[in-house]
Amino acid sequence: MKFFTALYPPRHVVDELDAVLDRGLDLEWTKPEKWHITLCFHGGTADEERFKALEGHEVPELRLRNFGDFRGKVLWAGIDGDLNRLARAAGANDNWFAHLTVAYGYKGQAMPEFLSSPWQPSEAVLVSSADGAHTPVDRVGLRTSARR
Repeated sequence: MKFFTALYPPRHVVDELDAVLDRGLDLEWTKPEKWHITLCFHGGTADEERFKALEGHEVPELRLRNFGDFRGKVLWAGIDGDLNRLARAAGANDNWFAHLTVAYGYKGQAMPEFLSSPWQPSEAVLVSSADGAHTPVDRVGLRTSARR
């Protein structure tokens, strides 16, 4: 079992992303109900004290923007919005990169340009991951920033 802190996009953003993906591509697609932005991996034990300290932290307006890949194998949707301060507070290291994993087995297939509707997460979720299942363990409220 491993733990991570995540932000989940709202249903309308998940639907927008799902609508632009070409499911005919030979990829191992992740399930939309699991789509999340990982703020921090905790490993085999959760840092619950640090997680609880996220309560009330400010989170900016976010959008999913376009696609990229890791080592030509993992396809991700990019994040438009600065989550660095929140990720560091959650315990992320300097190698952290904001993204939402969409598929595995990516081989450079062409992807469309994409920009989702904006949203501001109202909570961070501590998640337990075991055997492919993601189980929420705890939640803390976040403070949304003033819209510009």
